[in-house]
Amino acid sequence: MKITEVSAQVLKPTEFEFQWKDQLPPRRVGMILLRIRDDEGHEGQCITWLAGPGQFEDALPRVRDTLVGRDPHDIEKFSYELTDNLTAPNAVSSGVDIALWDLVGKIHEQPIYKLLGAARDRVRAYASTVRYDTVQEYVDLALQCRDEGFTAYKLHAFGVPDKDIEVCRAVREGVGDTMDLMLDPVNAYDRQGAFKVGKVLEELDFYWYEAPIEDADIQGLTDLTRHFSIPITAVESVGGGLKFVPPYLVNHAVDSVRSVGDWTGGITAMKKTAALCEAFGVKFEPHSYGSTLIQAAHFHVMLAIHNCDLVELPVPTGVLDQGMKDTLRVNAEGYVDAPTKPGLGYEIDEDEIDNLTVRHLTIGDASSVIGH
Repeated sequence: MKITEVSAQVLKPTEFEFQWKDQLPPRRVGMILLRIRDDEGHEGQCITWLAGPGQFEDALPRVRDTLVGRDPHDIEKFSYELTDNLTAPNAVSSGVDIALWDLVGKIHEQPIYKLLGAARDRVRAYASTVRYDTVQEYVDLALQCRDEGFTAYKLHAFGVPDKDIEVCRAVREGVGDTMDLMLDPVNAYDRQGAFKVGKVLEELDFYWYEAPIEDADIQGLTDLTRHFSIPITAVESVGGGLKFVPPYLVNHAVDSVRSVGDWTGGITAMKKTAALCEAFGVKFEPHSYGSTLIQAAHFHVMLAIHNCDLVELPVPTGVLDQGMKDTLRVNAEGYVDAPTKPGLGYEIDEDEIDNLTVRHLTIGDASSVIGH
């Protein structure tokens, strides 16, 4: 069994404009579908959104040289070769790792979490917002999410302490004690602002306080973690891989570690990071914000570990599900059930993918074909 082809399709950007704090401009999200095929007709896929077409075009020849002609099961070898021993992962190498796991799952006709060693068959979900202009929009969306089945709700608010305090108070008043609430200001505060907001979040009984200050400020995070009983979670924006996590653990700088698996090395790196966190008695709560297949990649890791409470789903519901037949959805009890299909377990819609495709990059035979 050998890998025969690696290809990528550049897809049209979303119509929806995403913004997560005042300091970030709104933007439409572009996606790239990566395909890895073997000589027995199986195909692994990943739709990634953190790398641009230029990055993929530059990286795919190296990916081709690394993968083509080799056994798809050699994921650990590929992980080290493409990420410089896990010190320099990126969106392309992470997408390759996810697509390889999808491929191996399809080869063995099993969902990925079963191959990783299943710990459970469902995870409680939380709704994860974008930034809105008004406080009432956050309240209205929280109530809508509760109606959909969500029992937890995370605000990406303004990134301004006083404005964020206002919206947190309003949402808590709106939902009462029927939902767990979290706040993610996306590293926007200075230390003084972070302590001011944290005091209010404890008063409002928030479930966690995410990325209050720059992730690089390990001492500041340590001070917050020691001061507040509300769990502090961070590390998501750290650009390196697994080897950049230990300082946060040995200093007890956070109560849980965030991770962007589609940047930090894919499923392979996430599973290792989860084990490292577990050894330190720290939770691993990776984000799963992104395309359906990115959500799925993180979800499979969550299903294969014990030290994770929640899976993140973007809202408004379906806003990042372009090109898919299957999607992750919260059930009536507030959970997402494990997929039963092999690999990532969520099937793309080839007709919709064709309509979304603006460019093809075919690398298996070292040729590049420009599409629509």
